Amino acid sequence: MAICVVQSGSYLSSTTTSIADCSGFILLDAIEYSEMPTLSSIFNIPLATDLAELWLVGFSLPVIVYLSAWGLGVVINWFSPLDEDQH
Repeated sequence: MAICVVQSGSYLSSTTTSIADCSGFILLDAIEYSEMPTLSSIFNIPLATDLAELWLVGFSLPVIVYLSAWGLGVVINWFSPLDEDQH
C-alpha cells in the first residue's frame, strides 16, 4: 500500500494525506513498485526478433508500395490513348 511521507529535518515521517494530494514523497511496497512502468523500461533494448521484424517491415513496405504503384501504372497506361493514332 502506498503512503505519503514528508521530510522533516533528516527524517521521513508519514502523513494521513491522500496520495492524490501528497506534496512530499510516495512510498511503494515491492509489489507496487514492480508493477509500475519506469523510465528505464522505455529505453530497454528490444529483443532481436522484434528488431528483425521492424527491419523487415521497414525494408519490405517501400518495396511493396513501389511494385504496387508500378503495376497500377502499367494497367493505367495500357488504356492510355497516347499510343494510338489521333487523326
